[in-house]
Amino acid sequence: MSEAAVTNGKSRLTLVELTALPRKPVGGEEIRRSWDRLVATHQSVSALFTTLNQLRAAQDELRGPISENHRDQARAAIVFTTAGIDACLSALLKDALPTLLRIEGPAHSAFVAHFMKERFKENKVTQATKKAVVAFDPRTALIDLYVEDLTGPSIQGAKDLARCRDALGLKDDAALTQSVLDDHQSFFDARHEVVHELDLVDAAGKGTRSRRHRDIAAVGEQCDGALQLLHAFIAPTARTVRTARRTMGWSDS
Repeated sequence: MSEAAVTNGKSRLTLVELTALPRKPVGGEEIRRSWDRLVATHQSVSALFTTLNQLRAAQDELRGPISENHRDQARAAIVFTTAGIDACLSALLKDALPTLLRIEGPAHSAFVAHFMKERFKENKVTQATKKAVVAFDPRTALIDLYVEDLTGPSIQGAKDLARCRDALGLKDDAALTQSVLDDHQSFFDARHEVVHELDLVDAAGKGTRSRRHRDIAAVGEQCDGALQLLHAFIAPTARTVRTARRTMGWSDS
């Protein structure tokens, strides 16, 4: 966040802004789509906050209450950010796993453990799993099933983030510890409240409804942190992909 003087001199406006993304990690096709989605999400969310700042700066009195129209801009930023998380992690898993699963390592161990515990549990194999096993390209079909299991319709919180982290072989990465992922759970809770409840709450007394209070500065920090977290997924994945390529005698690009 930053402070900027306002021309009318009545107050100062706290701007809601995103931190710039770090430099793109060195990597090949395995991270290209996920990085492009992260950049696009960052640009879209940043534009929403720019519009929010402009609307607030245009107010006659900055110290007045923040309108629901302004808070809706922040709610939209939450939705855009979570959509970016889904798109980014799904692309990262789909593109990186085919390379990572060609060698022994934590990613391959997580892959085997998932199918043994979930897909082949008690010999109750689903029809989807059977079709993947007998597909023309069973390896690709199984990885597609794996990614579906990991991400579901959308990433719902810290537990899903941890599953994606482990699948990429990043369980021991210092930037993706469970405590770090847990710190983002409140953001996913906010996403649920906005997407599934429109931030509506039952008012006490007569059953009328009102909007949940949404602090726009806090939303800015949550969105910013979530987008920086995506970089924390992509950067080490790029490194592990390069290691896997070298192990197999492939080029790094």
